[in-house]
Amino acid sequence: DSKVKVIPNFVDTERVQPGGGEAYRAEFGLGDRTVVTYAGNVGLSQPVELLVEVARRMADRSDVVFVVNGGGTSLESVRHAAEGLDNVVFVPMQPRERLSEVLAAGDIHTILLKHGLARSSVPSKLYSILAAGRPVVASVDADTEVTRVLADAEAGLATSPGSVDELHRAITTLIDDPERRRGMGSSGRRWVERWLSPAAVAEAYEGLFESLQGARRGT
Repeated sequence: DSKVKVIPNFVDTERVQPGGGEAYRAEFGLGDRTVVTYAGNVGLSQPVELLVEVARRMADRSDVVFVVNGGGTSLESVRHAAEGLDNVVFVPMQPRERLSEVLAAGDIHTILLKHGLARSSVPSKLYSILAAGRPVVASVDADTEVTRVLADAEAGLATSPGSVDELHRAITTLIDDPERRRGMGSSGRRWVERWLSPAAVAEAYEGLFESLQGARRGT
């Protein structure tokens, strides 16, 4: 038997719930458009300009809006890249208590990491997005924790890091297929409830302690 047991951190599935993004949508003028969201740090590791380029390619679609919710060292350069685009909305980093609302307001969420970074880090927001019942389009390295989770949870699409073409295709696919994105969102929520809810993680610890006690009695 393996001597290593991995038990993940839990996701607060009571606090992060599907639904409840209406006030956020109204506050920032998003209306009933399909909302494609990047939420989080806008820094050197996150090529948010890729999403801006996708927005540029979709500037003729009045039914879609792109939201950058967050801040960081690269925010001003991303704002500069988005100049003249009416379909990109910048929202300041919101208080933690609005996390569920921010996530629920997006119809599609994006995770963007430069080449090589997904092999050494996993954005914790991935699990919160799934808990909110929303699908993910991830521009990250293949065969990493992010792509594994999305495949296992059947909760999103993965694209090659740095590829605007792939990112554009994946986002368009989900924009044009509301039923598919709802299905992915529901699947992601179920996956989090099964593996990462407080109850699931507590059960994993209980199983670990029981196995350790059993092994001790057997020695």
